Amino acid sequence: MVAIAYPFLISLAAALVVRDQAPKPLSFTLNKHDKKEKVRPNPTTRAKINANEDVRLFANGDSYLINLGVIDQNQELQLVLDTGSADLWVDAAKLSDTSAFTKDGQKFGIEYQDQSIVRGEFGTSSVWLENGVEIKDLQWALATDVELTTGEIPGILGIGKGINEAGYHSSGTTYPNFTQKLKDQGLIASNSYSYYLNKLGTATGTITFGGRDLAKVKGPVATFYPSTTDENARFDTVTVSKFTSANGGSAPGVEAILDTGTTLTYIPASVIKSLKVPGVSVDIRGTYYIGCNQPTTKFVSFWFGSTEIKVSYHDLAIPETDDNGNATGRCYFGFQSSTPEEGYTLGDSFLRGAYITVNHDKNQILISDVNFTDTENIVSI
Repeated sequence: MVAIAYPFLISLAAALVVRDQAPKPLSFTLNKHDKKEKVRPNPTTRAKINANEDVRLFANGDSYLINLGVIDQNQELQLVLDTGSADLWVDAAKLSDTSAFTKDGQKFGIEYQDQSIVRGEFGTSSVWLENGVEIKDLQWALATDVELTTGEIPGILGIGKGINEAGYHSSGTTYPNFTQKLKDQGLIASNSYSYYLNKLGTATGTITFGGRDLAKVKGPVATFYPSTTDENARFDTVTVSKFTSANGGSAPGVEAILDTGTTLTYIPASVIKSLKVPGVSVDIRGTYYIGCNQPTTKFVSFWFGSTEIKVSYHDLAIPETDDNGNATGRCYFGFQSSTPEEGYTLGDSFLRGAYITVNHDKNQILISDVNFTDTENIVSI
């Protein structure tokens, strides 16, 4: 009897050890920080604008910041989380010690949609998550030339697809970026993440790597498998079936990119007009405004098949600021116009109303209406 029991106990103990070592999701707070974002004028009206005209072109939105220890665990910075890019870069001027950063001789350069430009050099080092987890030998860029249009930041953590890395189009190759490294080192089970941006005016949101918070999901879930061959293949791209509004407006849908790094949502001018949201006006630049005092009980709905994502009129009134960051008393409408040539983007003014999961391993995007709650029910994916 003893001889039979021991192997059973040993096997059971081994199974428990293996189970304990299975990767678990990593969830972190995203701290919100005010940012001014340059609003893109309607491309069809740009040519009519006097280049010397003194115009206010800034929407006062949020950056979503994640804490990372860079090169040294105690050298902690708050970096902007960006799903629309795929590289981590840090401004060298924000680091007191770069001696453990090993340069690899590759140049880094990226230009963002807001016309910010960053240049530097790739290399590797360890970085540390807020819970003390070390990511070893991560490739990232030490930036030495930083020209930003959105105010001063220490760096950006891009967590998009590898084919959206800055060097991919010139080299045709990718490297294991942040989320891929988390998986490769056994820290999470899949190259995936889920994000909850929370309501407009709140202080924090959350990002979960390798997992999904079921407590944040409300209603049916829409599933997308983005194209891997068209011009938007490098982005997280989904198709909106239709738009509707509380005032009886309705418009056909579009294909659009999901991007936490963009404050506003850019869709066709015809959609904005058809939604019939009261109080929306457009100026000579094609920029849309709305009164700042809007109800929380009326919504614009984005439909993904039978999945409805509701964004309140209140959350579509984005304060305008001048060049010095001072409030002007006016509000941008959370939707601005774009063209097929420039592409359409679902930015933070939409994403706050949704719970999103992106799984790069499966080339899969899950979208649901969001349940605004501090309760968590995180599962591994």
